[in-house]
Amino acid sequence: MALLLFKNEFIEISRDGGYFYIKSTAKGYSLEAFSKLLQDSFPHVKITSFSAIRDTLTKAPRGPVKFGQEREPIVINVSCDELRAYMTLYVPENELAPQNRVQLVKEIVDALNKAGVVYGIKSDILAGKLSSGVEYLIAEGVPAVNGTDAEIRLYEVEAPKPQVYDSGNVNHYELNLIHRVEKGDWLGERKDPTPGIPGKSVKGDIIPPIPGRLLPLLYDRTSVYEEYKDGVTTLYAKKTGAVYYKGDAIGVYDFLEIKGDIDFSTGNIDFDGFLSVKGTVEDNFTAVSSRDLEILGEYGVGAAEQIGSTDGSIYIKGGIAGKGKTVVRCKKNLYVKFLSDITVECDGNVYVGFYCMNTNIKARQVIVEAPRGRIIGGTIDAEVRVSAADIGNKAESRTVIRVRGFNRNSLKMELDEKTARLKEARHELTQIRQHIRIYSCSADLSNKQRNSYEDLKNKYSELKDEIKILEYEIKSLVDDLKTPGEGAIIVRNRCYPRVRIEIKGTGEEITNEVAMTTFYYKDNTIKTR
Repeated sequence: MALLLFKNEFIEISRDGGYFYIKSTAKGYSLEAFSKLLQDSFPHVKITSFSAIRDTLTKAPRGPVKFGQEREPIVINVSCDELRAYMTLYVPENELAPQNRVQLVKEIVDALNKAGVVYGIKSDILAGKLSSGVEYLIAEGVPAVNGTDAEIRLYEVEAPKPQVYDSGNVNHYELNLIHRVEKGDWLGERKDPTPGIPGKSVKGDIIPPIPGRLLPLLYDRTSVYEEYKDGVTTLYAKKTGAVYYKGDAIGVYDFLEIKGDIDFSTGNIDFDGFLSVKGTVEDNFTAVSSRDLEILGEYGVGAAEQIGSTDGSIYIKGGIAGKGKTVVRCKKNLYVKFLSDITVECDGNVYVGFYCMNTNIKARQVIVEAPRGRIIGGTIDAEVRVSAADIGNKAESRTVIRVRGFNRNSLKMELDEKTARLKEARHELTQIRQHIRIYSCSADLSNKQRNSYEDLKNKYSELKDEIKILEYEIKSLVDDLKTPGEGAIIVRNRCYPRVRIEIKGTGEEITNEVAMTTFYYKDNTIKTR
């Protein structure tokens, strides 16, 4: 039998079991008035049909019609991660008054216990102002603090970047090509990962943290050793030498330093490794290395017989005046203050600080960097471009600038192929790195697993080397494609008469001074801009 709960001149509200019914006896009672009535006197009613309420009020007399059901006076919801618990009260206003709250607080505590909420309860909420239908954060746990991954810091080897500047009446061309270390020098370190700090849920359960990962520390064990102390693994050089990287693995390569000059006291030098000459190479002597070579004497090199690097770059701080005899050969780049009366054969780029005079150069690019840099006399034979402030001089010295040029479409296809391979190699590297991390986190490896671990590290290094080469080649191709046309000769200031310009077999003689001009090859002809 239905129990009448409320009655006025417009409506009646009754209850039968767990359901509530509305009956309208006269028109004139608004939805807003009914909503306020429920909020003030029946907060424990959950509306199940708004249309039933609307129709009953607007089509009076009508009903009784079921419009709601009873809900719990205290609703506790726990978040999925169990770090927060929320409370919503559905009780009459008089029960929320502070003087009537003792029983309500007991019921809230019982509801929390029933939901399993026992930790981080905010008792100040229960003592403060409470409203019906409002969701409160009633309990809050402590989240776990995940561990940090191992921190790795290694000796930095930067790409060579020549600096050209004037200091008084002296021109300088500075570059750091070889990174020398002594036996026992610091090469890198790895700080152990942290385990993290456990948290606690509102249900009192311990939340385990995710420990940090022990990242692999890669190095060449024949030239580098490690020491472990107080949670830090430190790498040191086993010998004096030059720092190099194979993939991500750091190592120390053989290094020879000639503290003075290469002359009768040393004889000719042909060294398998990095070579640094603090002085110069005397006339008729030879300095050749398999890796990078630097000659640091302030006054440069005279008529040496040969200076070469079979697999690296060359830096000559003071320039070369070869007297028509010296030959310089290098696999990568040549960095030199000036060139005079010599022959250069370079697979990479030739960067000259201030001038080339009566010099024959064959290279990928020839760049004279100073704002007043000059090419005077000789023959320059480049694949992609030649750039200088001045080419030739007022005395009209015979100067030939030849650019072999390139096919732009072929270069674009090559760039696409290398870019695709780079993407593929990086994907392979990511997969190998994941496997390496799994092995590195395992303290007890079988012989078979240890061998697999070493194979993976070797493959990782090989891929890193390939990626570095691809990145270098892609950067070079992108740089080439920035060249106007299919080969260019860039004159930043002035080009003088008796200079011959040739690009892709097409040539022209400069008969009058030309200012700030770029000669480039396009549509089977040389154009200017």
